[in-house]
Amino acid sequence: MPNETIVAVETVVEAVAVVTEPVVELSEAQLNYKAVEAARSECVTGLKSGEGLINTYARAISTLHGEGWVWLKGAEAKNVKAERALFNLAMGLISGVENKPLRMKCNTYWARIRVEAGYVKEGSDTTETIDVKTLKELKTMLNRIVDVTCEEESCPKASLAKTFLMDAYTEMGGDTKTLGTQA
Repeated sequence: MPNETIVAVETVVEAVAVVTEPVVELSEAQLNYKAVEAARSECVTGLKSGEGLINTYARAISTLHGEGWVWLKGAEAKNVKAERALFNLAMGLISGVENKPLRMKCNTYWARIRVEAGYVKEGSDTTETIDVKTLKELKTMLNRIVDVTCEEESCPKASLAKTFLMDAYTEMGGDTKTLGTQA
């Protein structure tokens, strides 16, 4: 039998899993909550890594709680307060534990989320001109330099910049007598 070929035949058996669990459909509210939950997680992860996903999170909260959630007060704001607590927890802030730097960070990011969702602080003028904004920023920079009393020896670059900044500040209508904490 030298010319005979032996062929091995394998039998393949496929296992078929039978699923007997009923299919559960999620309601729209549950889907919205899942979206907020996912957005919160993404936002916190993005904030911690510097990517910034504030807009996504603000839109998800608006979808779940309505566009005007930033204006809710009292009993109407119960769900928003719960969301805020979950946000703080996701950022690592544990209720009852004093962690002032982390609390300040949470407050800052929550304020940014509210602004992104449409909150405008009462009395704030959102229509400031570039000149007004620039004048305010110049005053901030000058106050930083003036309050430290930079001398040419200790901080030569700031001292040199101070001269030019003062010229720009007065040119834009600023009063140098109002600079610093001494003013």
